[in-house]
Amino acid sequence: MSSSSSNPGEIALANVPTDADEPTKPRSPIIRLAMAIGWVGAAIILSLGSAGIVGGMSRSPGDGSRPELTWAADQAVLPGLAAASTDLTRLSGELDQLGQLGRDAIAALINRDSAGLDATISSGTSVVATISSDTAAIRLKLGALSGIATGDETAIGADLRQRYDAIIVALATTADLRTSWVELTSGSAIASALTKDLADHDLYAGQAVRLGSSADYARALAVLATAQAALASAAKRRDALANTVDVTILTEWIDRNGAFDTATAVLYKLLEASPHRVTPAIRRAFANLSLAKQNLPPDTRALVVILDDLARGGLNQAVIAIEDSKGILANAVALIGGTSLPPGP
Repeated sequence: MSSSSSNPGEIALANVPTDADEPTKPRSPIIRLAMAIGWVGAAIILSLGSAGIVGGMSRSPGDGSRPELTWAADQAVLPGLAAASTDLTRLSGELDQLGQLGRDAIAALINRDSAGLDATISSGTSVVATISSDTAAIRLKLGALSGIATGDETAIGADLRQRYDAIIVALATTADLRTSWVELTSGSAIASALTKDLADHDLYAGQAVRLGSSADYARALAVLATAQAALASAAKRRDALANTVDVTILTEWIDRNGAFDTATAVLYKLLEASPHRVTPAIRRAFANLSLAKQNLPPDTRALVVILDDLARGGLNQAVIAIEDSKGILANAVALIGGTSLPPGP
């Protein structure tokens, strides 16, 4: 066999084209687009995962952003806050009752209902004592809550800490109610006594005029002295209120009635000394009395204004303080109303 002859199998294999000899076909544009989108998606997922890891590593364990770290303590505090919500709702009802009693006290004062005013003040004092007692009890229970009694701000979650702080602020407002009610009580007492003085003056002054019309000047002067004493007492009470209440109208009332009483007393003394002869002094005294009578208020409307001024002075401020406390308490109840937590870690 000559050297130029070849194996038939080798010749067959030599004629089969290989991968290296086959030209490369270009990929479809759709395939290339799909591959690009896939790579972009993978890059986004990787970047988000890395950001999550970095963010998780950057959190402080106690800043409230890791609820899983305070979940157990939150669950322990939660029942106590739920109970506090019920307690605050009851306390809010007591404040409603006190606010109504405050308004009733003002109404009784304006209507010159001394008995009703005294009864209202007594009832309000009892309600204030109940509010103080209930407030102290709520504080005691909150102070014993796990995670709060330690004073550690990070022991419980930020949400529950906010609810707890709202309760403490609301309870602080009720502590001032005793002072507000004492102010209402003292203001009512002065105003009530002043009302009685003015009413007594009108009563006795009227009796004195009737006695003088009957020429019973001695008795008229005695009764008139009682009326003047009542007016002097009203002036002293007016002075006690001058720093907190506008007493301009009250002063005018007292001055004009005082001038009438003085003119009446002067005339009756002259008439008693000269019952059968009209002297020039009697004529002058009678003219002065006529002028003083013209200056008297025609009715009791001015007195109503006086009493309204007294009510607006100190009494309304006490009622406003009660209403403000009710509003803060209502906000706290609304804030702690959601007493649920996410599932545990």
